[in-house]
Amino acid sequence: MLKLTRVAAAALIALALVLALIALAVSRHTAQTVAAPAPSVAGQPQQWPVVEAATLLPAGRPIAAADLRVGTAAQAHAGGYSTVAEATGAVPVRDIAAGTALDSALMAQGYSLRLNPGERALAVPVDELVAAGNRILPGDYVDVFLNLRAPSGMNTDGQAQARLLLSRLRVLSYGTADSAPGQAAVAAQPAGNGDNDSRASDIQGGSSTSTGNSAQAPARSAVLAVPVAEANRLLLGAQQGKLFLALRNPADDGLPDQALFASAAAVLSPRRELSPEQRLALATPENDAFAGIDADALAGRRGPRSSAAAPAPALPARRAAPRPDRGIEIIRGDVSSHSGSR
Repeated sequence: MLKLTRVAAAALIALALVLALIALAVSRHTAQTVAAPAPSVAGQPQQWPVVEAATLLPAGRPIAAADLRVGTAAQAHAGGYSTVAEATGAVPVRDIAAGTALDSALMAQGYSLRLNPGERALAVPVDELVAAGNRILPGDYVDVFLNLRAPSGMNTDGQAQARLLLSRLRVLSYGTADSAPGQAAVAAQPAGNGDNDSRASDIQGGSSTSTGNSAQAPARSAVLAVPVAEANRLLLGAQQGKLFLALRNPADDGLPDQALFASAAAVLSPRRELSPEQRLALATPENDAFAGIDADALAGRRGPRSSAAAPAPALPARRAAPRPDRGIEIIRGDVSSHSGSR
């Protein structure tokens, strides 16, 4: 029995030594992945790698690897970059002169980086009814349906309508839930407080009940990634009617073919003395959004933006004057006949 105990103790000691060697190897590997200073030369201080701008980096343009170089500094720079790969793709918020050490504080951060080029983040008021029973999560795709009330007034032929307004919009955040991984959600404000709640109530034209006593207020808004050319439709639709978010499968990429329908008339008319190239530029999303849309165009009560001129009404065919030598011409409707001369 004593011999077995000694054997077990020796085995445990050997296992402990093996684990210690493994831990030492892992710690050395981790230390190698951290940016290490350049090897020091006798009599000289240590130098740390730092990424610098090799040329002028304009604000708002993503940084390319060719725009950078690696220099050295006497000490590690807090918030700086130690490799070119770390800084590639970052977007400066202001111009950075050549030779300047890059800092993460000089780069765009936050919500705007979740948008694709050509998209804008817009918040729409929501509740359990209009947002699929609060089943929507950040990262989902939704269709926006518009329920447009009939226009008020005695002398109008407008009727209430419901239709698909925008299709397959990406949800950036829903209530306090945020789509950015690793970031804390913004704290929810108690319902009924602040100007945002009153604006949401005014836009939707509905009433809301206060839930300030609850631990977490229900979702009051959803932030959607909207193509810039469609932002006017969303904002005007929220003011003129009521928006409903319909949850859809992310693998469903079906979209309506807008080329089959007449485009709504714009608020601003283009100038007449435009060149052909300038007229083509009117179709860009930014110019399309700048042209705007009004309530009548949103409801389909105004003509399309560019409609072909209506053809002129056909004139009745001119009948040849009767000849004296052909007798009397008798006309019955569209048919004429001649009788012989007397």
